[in-house]
This record gives sequence, C-alpha cells and structure tokens, in this order.
Amino acid sequence: MITRRALASMMILAVPGLTACAPDLGKVLSEESSRRLAIEVLMTDPVKRGDVIDRLLNDAEARSALLQKAMEDEKSATALIQQMMLDERFQAQIASAIAADQEMTHDFLRKLMLTGAIGAHLTQPQAEHLGLGEAFAQGNQIRTMTDLKRLGVVVDRWAHGHEGAYPVCDRYDVASGCLASLLPQDALGDLRLSDAWGRPFHYQSDSAGKTYALISYATDGEYDMLGRAGPTSSYDSDIVYADGDFVQWPGRIRKDSIQ
Repeated sequence: MITRRALASMMILAVPGLTACAPDLGKVLSEESSRRLAIEVLMTDPVKRGDVIDRLLNDAEARSALLQKAMEDEKSATALIQQMMLDERFQAQIASAIAADQEMTHDFLRKLMLTGAIGAHLTQPQAEHLGLGEAFAQGNQIRTMTDLKRLGVVVDRWAHGHEGAYPVCDRYDVASGCLASLLPQDALGDLRLSDAWGRPFHYQSDSAGKTYALISYATDGEYDMLGRAGPTSSYDSDIVYADGDFVQWPGRIRKDSIQ
C-alpha cells in the first residue's frame, strides 16, 4: 500500500523554501507546520501541483525514494489524491504513462488504488482496462470495511449506555440521516459516512433495537437483499456489518484483519 508520508514528501519538495531541506525529509516531516504549509500550497497552487505530478510520473528515481516515506495525516493525503484525480493534466499523464507501459508508474498507480482514496473517481471497468482491477477493488473494499467497522463501534458503544438497545431506525436510511440524529452530536466526529465508491452507508435496526445492520452497496451501488451472507466473491456484493461483526464481506479479505 502507498505509504502516507510519501505524499507529504512529494508536497514538501514542491513548496518554496523547503526544497533545500529535501534530503532530510524525516526532520521536515516531523514539523506539523511544514506539513500543513506543503498541503496548503499544493491544494491551492495548480503550478506546484503540476510539478509534483511531473515528479510522480516522470522521475523514477525520485518516485522510488518518495514511496519509502509515510504520511502522518491520512485525511490530508486523501484530500490531495482527490485533488490530483480531478486535475485533467494528471489524468492525461496517467493515460500516457500506462500506454507507454512504464513499470514504475504502473506500480505507483497500483499502490494508489490500494489506498481506496480514488474509488469515487474511477469505475471498476476503467480500472480493469488499466490492468489494475483487483488492486482497485481491494483498496475500495478494505477502506470501506474499515469505515463500516469504525461506525459500528460507535453504534455498539451507544448501545452499552442504553441497556444494550441499538439506535432504532426501522427502515433503511443513509447513516447521516436517522442514525446520526439519534447519536450525540459529536459521536461521528471525523468518521466517513460514505463508502470508498462515494456512496452513503445505510443503517437499519429492528423495532426494538435488538439488532442492526450497516451496509455499503459496493461496486454497483445496488442493494442485493443480503442474499449471499458470509464471504462473497463478486465485486458487486454488498458489504454488511451487523451487531458488532461483518456478516457479509469480500472473501479475499480476512475480516479479522480490519482495524
């Protein structure tokens, strides 16, 4: 998987005044203000963003070194990836690089897809056309399972304080709707309420709050009626977290590996 500090390293190399510090990236990255400045410049300056894109796609030596670093702020890394994927120049260079079959670029894109951060900007058929369908699906599935479990932990914790009863929403609704209205205002905090494909999680309980289910409609965005409970093989199968555990999930992923 692409390391978190990698993207921070790329950003720092593009920020005015920090280039001279590039050889000692560890020291620079330890300073929160430096990371914040790098992110801010890259998000607002298309010229600097273009410089970073050039480094990623055209300088194999720099790219190899940068991929050894880990970014400390996952949220900022995800925002950066999304910005880059919206950049038409970046998209064009990806197409050009893949067409030229550049091994390092292909490896970078695979690692990028494994983060699950670009699921909303690419379709499964497009990823498969690039020869990266499995990495794209796995990255989206792992990220989605991680976010579902984190949301489920909040629901379970709420039940512990309410005699074991879960929040009652007797029809499937987006998690930001009925469920969010019943939880404390700050309970969801920075949790993502949408899956890696950009679609909202759904929640439902029974009328007594004895059981609940959190669902991602996965690749195709369609509810499959929980017809294949247990490990599944289709990219389109829903991912379901219910009553503190996954009851339907991608079989290629060990559910106990999800943190």
